[in-house]
Order: sequence, then structure tokens, then C-alpha cells
Amino acid sequence: MIQKDTILIGDQATFAFNTKVPAGSKFFLQNLQRDLGNSVELAGSPKIDTLNITKDITELQTSFTFTSFDSGSHVIPIINGYLENPDGSIDTVTFDAGKLEVTTIQIDTTTYKPFDVKEQMTYPYTVKEFLPWLGILIGVIALLYFALKWWKKWREKSSLFSKEVEPDSPYISALKELEAIRNQKLWQNNQMKLYYTRITDVLREYIEARFGFQAMERTSAEILQELLPAGIEKGEYDSLKELLEVADLVKFAKYVASELENENAIPRAIRFVSSTAIKMEE
Repeated sequence: MIQKDTILIGDQATFAFNTKVPAGSKFFLQNLQRDLGNSVELAGSPKIDTLNITKDITELQTSFTFTSFDSGSHVIPIINGYLENPDGSIDTVTFDAGKLEVTTIQIDTTTYKPFDVKEQMTYPYTVKEFLPWLGILIGVIALLYFALKWWKKWREKSSLFSKEVEPDSPYISALKELEAIRNQKLWQNNQMKLYYTRITDVLREYIEARFGFQAMERTSAEILQELLPAGIEKGEYDSLKELLEVADLVKFAKYVASELENENAIPRAIRFVSSTAIKMEE
């Protein structure tokens, strides 16, 4: 049973499987790490619930909650369960969850393409041609003048104007900026310092908006100290600490980060934002 198999990056999907256990047998799962591979992670521990019990059979439902911090189509690794029979023999039960489709915030990459500016062609004007335009200009100025006076007089009546577009939440804004940094491929083009500077700037802006303290002018150690009482999960806190430490070494100590550290920087940032966000969107 699947709740959904297509999620937004950093979101979660739950897969459930039913198993019939003969009387006298025991059912247990293989030892599972949080990172299952193929860019798929477990969000919390698997849950085993009893659906039905009869004299001969106990029906169990095992639920797994998956998440991913990388967009694309990911094959969920096979998970094994085991039936320990009364005679001591063990049978293997295989859980094949299929694929997990992970979408991301769409970025308008056309904004990164420069376009040449065409030269403007000009023609000489005669006085006769210019006079009608002067009259139109005076009329427009007069219209704008009276419109401005009217607006000032009635500006308190907000119902006369269209509703302003609400800005993105800090969560969505941070995801968009991190995806834009990923698309620019900075560290692949030997711009490692700029790569980590932009990632940490996005995180500092998000932390300011989410946790309500000034982060842009503080050191990484001061930010981590401020976050201690925020109740952040230890694994996510340690991951953020490691990311900030690597970024400081690259920016200030001319440290050359490994390829694995560079590849994990964006997923770590997305994971921190997703796990601490107050999500008001679907």
C-alpha cells in the first residue's frame, strides 16, 4: 500500500506491506541504516502493526517512510524481512517498493542567458511632427498629476486596489536559491569558495527568518550556539555543523574540499531547511 510515490524534494512518502506470519513463527527486519542508497533515506524507524490474529495466522503491516534530498527518479533498495520458524529455520521475505519520484522547485534558467542589445535606429523629427507628441505629453502629465492626487486621497481604501502577491516563505525561497546554486555548477568550474559562500549565505538568511536572530554577521560557532536551544534533531544539527566547518575552511583557510564534500553540501543544506521549516504549503 502506497500513500504517494511522487514527492517534493525533502518531503516524505509512506509505503506499507502486509505479511502473514504462521503461528509459532517470529517476524523481524534486517538492520537498516538511515541512508538506504540510491539517494533514498529512511525518515524514522519502520513501524510494525498487527492487523489480524487467528489461530493459525497473524497478519502484520510493516510501514516505511522514505524521503530524498535529490531530485529525479530513484529506485528504492530492496528491504528484507525474516520469518523464524518453530524448527529454527529462517525464511526471507522481500519488500520491493519500486521507485520514488522526487520533484524540485522549477527554476527559470533562461534568466542566466545573456542577450545582445540591438542598436537603436533614430530619425530626425520636424517641428510639425513634434507638436502632437508635446500635446500628448502634457495631457499624460496632467492625467498622472490628478491620478496621484486621487490616489493619495483614497489610499486608505485598500479594497480599490488588487491584492498584492504574497512573497515566498523562507522555506520555499531557500529551496529555490539552493537549486539555483546547484544549477550553476560552481565547484565543478573551480569556483569552490563562491560555491560555499553562496550556500552559507542562503542558510544564514533562512536561519534569520526561521529562528528570529541575526545570523548574517555572526560566526558559524555563534550561529550553532544560538541554535542549541531550538530543539533541532541531533543528526541534522551535526550535519549543519560539519557543513559550516567545511565552508569556513574553504573560505578562510584555502582548504580544498573533496568531491564527496562538494556533492553533499547542497543536499545537507536542503535537508536542514526541510527538517526545520514551518511548512504552510502543500
